[in-house]
Amino acid sequence: MRKTFSICLCFVIIGLHAIYAQEIPCTDSVALKAQLKSIMDNDQQIRAKIRQEMPSQNAAKLKEMALEMQLSDKQNQLFVASLLDRCGWPNNLNSMENHTLFLVIDHADTAFMRKYLPLLVEQAQLGNVAKSDLATLQDRIQLRSGKKQLYGTQTFRIGSIVNIWPVEDASGLEARRSSVGLPPMVDYIMTLESSYKSKVVWDKELSAEQANEKMYKKN
Repeated sequence: MRKTFSICLCFVIIGLHAIYAQEIPCTDSVALKAQLKSIMDNDQQIRAKIRQEMPSQNAAKLKEMALEMQLSDKQNQLFVASLLDRCGWPNNLNSMENHTLFLVIDHADTAFMRKYLPLLVEQAQLGNVAKSDLATLQDRIQLRSGKKQLYGTQTFRIGSIVNIWPVEDASGLEARRSSVGLPPMVDYIMTLESSYKSKVVWDKELSAEQANEKMYKKN
């Protein structure tokens, strides 16, 4: 059954690829805004489903949903890469539409993140991209590189426990978070626990090397 689902899903994604491949003209703001809304809805819906399923520890179901998410993310990235490469960062987007572009980049592989990081830095300086979004992307690149993060936005899961990825200069974390509009860590941890329905642990003494070892050994 899971194999059949995967095959069917791949055909669906192929169809989506044909839609996404139809490049929206740079000046067609109505079509662009509609597409960004669709991307945001799909992005958030699949992730909400996965968060709801996580407490069940149903490995087969979670794997199936993760595949669905990865394929959806890839199609979103194809669209956004084409848009940004042809048109640059679009003008006249509202905060949610700018956030949608950030999310697509944030959910991509490291090479994709690094490619568009300078553009996000530029847009954050202009006030189009939230500084908290830029900080989140910078933290994710640090995690992917096996380095400590700066703003405490990234986590990793070991079994049923969600862990805060190691933070550089933990004593200065709250000031850095405040400077980019992120809430205090105590509030963030409470939000994570509510969202993931799991205990969240922050070991301030944990090194990036130790965190990497924990992730590699989790299976």
